[in-house]
Amino acid sequence: MKIIQLLVYKILARVLDTVNRFFNVRRLHYIREVVQVSVEVLAHQIYNESEAMAKRRSVYAFRPFEVCDVDYRSLGGLVPRSSSGRKYPKARSGHRIVCSDSAIYCFGGFNPNNPTIVNNDHREDSCLFEELWKYDMVRKQWTLLLDAKNDLPIELASNAMLLYGDTIMIFGGTGFPFGMNCSNKLYVCQTGNKPKEMLEIEVKGDPPPPQYGQGIVCYDNCLYSIGGTNGFDYTLDVHRLHLPTKTWECAYECRPNINDDPSGRYRHELAYDDAKIYVIGGGTSDSVFILSTIPAYDMKANKWEYCVTKPDPTAGLPGIPAARKCHSCVQIQTERGLEVVVAGGYDGVTYFRDIWKLNLSSLEWKLMQKSSLPYPLFFHDAAATSDGCMYIFGGITFNNNANVRTNTLYKMWTTIPRLSVIAWEALVHYIPSLPSRTKEELLEAGIPRQFVNRVHD
Repeated sequence: MKIIQLLVYKILARVLDTVNRFFNVRRLHYIREVVQVSVEVLAHQIYNESEAMAKRRSVYAFRPFEVCDVDYRSLGGLVPRSSSGRKYPKARSGHRIVCSDSAIYCFGGFNPNNPTIVNNDHREDSCLFEELWKYDMVRKQWTLLLDAKNDLPIELASNAMLLYGDTIMIFGGTGFPFGMNCSNKLYVCQTGNKPKEMLEIEVKGDPPPPQYGQGIVCYDNCLYSIGGTNGFDYTLDVHRLHLPTKTWECAYECRPNINDDPSGRYRHELAYDDAKIYVIGGGTSDSVFILSTIPAYDMKANKWEYCVTKPDPTAGLPGIPAARKCHSCVQIQTERGLEVVVAGGYDGVTYFRDIWKLNLSSLEWKLMQKSSLPYPLFFHDAAATSDGCMYIFGGITFNNNANVRTNTLYKMWTTIPRLSVIAWEALVHYIPSLPSRTKEELLEAGIPRQFVNRVHD
């Protein structure tokens, strides 16, 4: 019966994709996204109920470099509802996520197919999600931490976001229509505090202009903001906030007529080491930037330089990822040094599902041939644990020649972690009731404190 239902949903999805190519009806786009969720839930149920697959899934298997769908929806009634009645975030794009070793935090996002109707009035600004969600990796549950009842910023799309210790930092962003109102405010939320609240930080000095699509990193007590747009102009200026004094300064202003200064852009990603901040891709409304040569900002010398990357000799020509924007990027520490993992994105015409690694020491690209997204994906976001497990959430999928927003969560081990981490995963797999145990019980059972803290953070 469920197989028949799945076939019906897939046929309905194809029909809606065909209709949507000719008629731009928002309600039909929304129905298409609902159908996509139903397809994914039914596919999981069929997969789990298959006797052979059920037997296979009952045995833990470490699956490195494989993109796996994290099935949080099939928990059904076990998942507590939020105050809004929802058990998990709706499909979205333009959001941001960060993660610790125990939780993922998702802020903001946009979905034009899911507006709120107030007094029969279609409110475009309500297509933005004024909320902060938390996904518990051990319990496999989403929890809505903050929503419109709390004092959240109204700029909820294409923010910059990072996790600094146990502090979530959110900077910049835009509302709707994009570019009409932008932000240069910094908000923080302490993950360990209860109840949760998001606070605007009062700053001094010379802040960046209000923009969205910028990138931020924290290094040596400073928050660096690089690039962004107001919807019309694109920059790659470097602004720096000294965190102890909360003072902004413009460290470097790019000059458009100077060849040595890189071009402005948005929806790029940043990576960094002890010397430089690397700008990975990005673009403007009608262009994208190549990845064969990467701009790098030297933090000590306060200057830009260009790093020529090396192709993957096993990947076929050109051996370097295509130019792109609206992709995701995470940074991991491996035995080969710092590495950057780039997934998905698009160039304005082509949508990508490939996954690449860039070693920041050798500047050599490597196509992860065993790894690829299930379908092309852009305007999603990704984050990685300290052990090297990458999570990808949401975004716009390109499937059956149609764009559909999603709330699917994917997981991929980008490297081989310590044996203790693999053992912890196996323990959680075999003992799903583990989160119900107290911290004292877990410690007494011999579980290392670092993993106990992931249950009781």
